[in-house]
Amino acid sequence: MKKSLVAAAACAAAAGACAQSSSVQLFGVLDAAVTYTTGSGYGSTHKWQLTNSGNTFSRLGFRGSEDLGGGLAASFWLEAGLQNDNGTGFNSNTNNQASGAAGPGLITFNRRSTVSFSGGFGELRLGRDYTPTFWNTALYDPFGTGGGIGANQLYFSGLGGLTAPTGTRASNSIGYFLPPNLGGFYGQVMVAMGENDNRSVLPGTLLSNKDDGDYAGIRVGYLSGPFNVTLATGKTRYATGDLRVSNLGASYVFESLMSLKLMGEVYSESLGAVDGKGALLGFILPVGVGEIKASYARYKREPIGNVPEPTTSKLALGYVYNLSKRTALYGTLAYLRNRNGATQALAGSITTPNGSSKGTEFGMRHTF
Repeated sequence: MKKSLVAAAACAAAAGACAQSSSVQLFGVLDAAVTYTTGSGYGSTHKWQLTNSGNTFSRLGFRGSEDLGGGLAASFWLEAGLQNDNGTGFNSNTNNQASGAAGPGLITFNRRSTVSFSGGFGELRLGRDYTPTFWNTALYDPFGTGGGIGANQLYFSGLGGLTAPTGTRASNSIGYFLPPNLGGFYGQVMVAMGENDNRSVLPGTLLSNKDDGDYAGIRVGYLSGPFNVTLATGKTRYATGDLRVSNLGASYVFESLMSLKLMGEVYSESLGAVDGKGALLGFILPVGVGEIKASYARYKREPIGNVPEPTTSKLALGYVYNLSKRTALYGTLAYLRNRNGATQALAGSITTPNGSSKGTEFGMRHTF
């Protein structure tokens, strides 16, 4: 149960020190799973693990807002990723560059750390937040971008995905969100700063990197009844080669077919002279108190020159059984295949070039 701390009561106790109402909530998710993954070929490995975030990323957060009157509000959001299988946290990044990565295992508000001001004009948000180009990858995949074996292969394989400093979030960002009363249209614009000074250079060189870590992105979408479509694009500047990511996602709910939700994404990116492309198609089918979900994704890396293009494909099938509104049991099967020298594998395993990887996962998710 979410814990609401109503600041109005505190105001009353303080003889009316504040006139407007406000609230603070504690929230979170704990998700753990028993996972087995295996690779193929000589030198491959297999592994049993107790993993976290197989269905939904584990987290602990605090959020609140204050009604300022006249339709205006001030809000904050602090959210830390958790690895509840071992009690540690996730690292963050201070400047959207490799040099700003924090040490592993720290409890940081890496997922989101923002203060915002909102009203009829929309919302202005400052701090560390999701980049516009991340949203499609998360919202148009049945498995999202969690840590499970079914999670989005475009995100885990891509140049602008999991390992990129701005593949998910950007620090030092200024974001603007359109108001929700625009006839189904919505959107987001973000700029973020790498915060290098004007004389900054790459270590051991005279090459200026004063713009490294600067990000700019935009997301626009339209939602009408069962149909939702979103286009996003963004660029992070680096002296060694800019990172560009663009994607288009869409979904449709077929009410006449047991509320079947069909969804997909097309994805394009580049890092300097290296390109990557991918696509995903999936569905979520409610069945009683649970849901069946499946996805197929294909990602291709396009290196420089006339050389083979490493390609990875993944098929995932899962089932979620909701014991209550807050608690669910789930299971996932996944199969990954490599071609043209690709070596991707499901978490915990190693496979040979052009090999395959299989995985099984059973877990429990609890929200509060």
